[in-house]
Amino acid sequence: MPEMGLETEMIRAVFFDLYGTLIDISTDEYDSWVYETLSRYLNYHSVNIAAEELKREYFDAIRQYLNQSRELHPEVDVYKIFFGIVNKYGKKRFTKGIIIDIAMLFRSLTIRRFSVFEGLYDALISLGKKNKLAIISDAQWVFAEPEAAMLGLDQFFDLRFLSSRFGFKKPDVRLFHYAMEKLRVAPGESVYIGDNPYKDLIGAKKAGMKSILFRSQCREYDGFQPDGCFYDYAELEKTLHEIIYAK
Repeated sequence: MPEMGLETEMIRAVFFDLYGTLIDISTDEYDSWVYETLSRYLNYHSVNIAAEELKREYFDAIRQYLNQSRELHPEVDVYKIFFGIVNKYGKKRFTKGIIIDIAMLFRSLTIRRFSVFEGLYDALISLGKKNKLAIISDAQWVFAEPEAAMLGLDQFFDLRFLSSRFGFKKPDVRLFHYAMEKLRVAPGESVYIGDNPYKDLIGAKKAGMKSILFRSQCREYDGFQPDGCFYDYAELEKTLHEIIYAK
């Protein structure tokens, strides 16, 4: 029986979802206070838009963006949403840095819970010694990049494949295939870990990867069975070991 560990397995890369898998987060984008505060801040940048109008513009722009997409699983780029709003209501030209700051302020106002899951860092340190690590996530780059850095996740994941940079999201297999191509690993050498069965499990399985569910029911979803499941990061290496040496 091989010793516990991943040194001799076929798995070369472990991919993770971000929100709900690495980061425990809750947001409220419908809170009117968010738009009241952001509206006041925008005045300092010569963008004059009332809170209710700002809220309406934000959601209307997202709907329009998604409706115009030809993708089966379309994704929006929130940076472009704020770019459109400030240029419509502003009285000057805006740099990319200002728009990113506006988007990050918006995000900070919506967050209600934000942390990594317990035991995550120890698990990543162990996995990173033996495997390539990367993120494949339905996420806004303008939020996810600074948030990964804030929580120290950027030290583990040099490569982050975020749906907002592609215009489509999971379960579109192109995200998974592109990530494996960049890491130069085959589907049989790859494991994907996520919390959403209908995006993470089904998308990874259709891409030919093994798939592990985090904090979800360990059952079949639309004909796809997870290769493993775990609830606590202290269980992850054991779960991977069982998959690797399964007969």
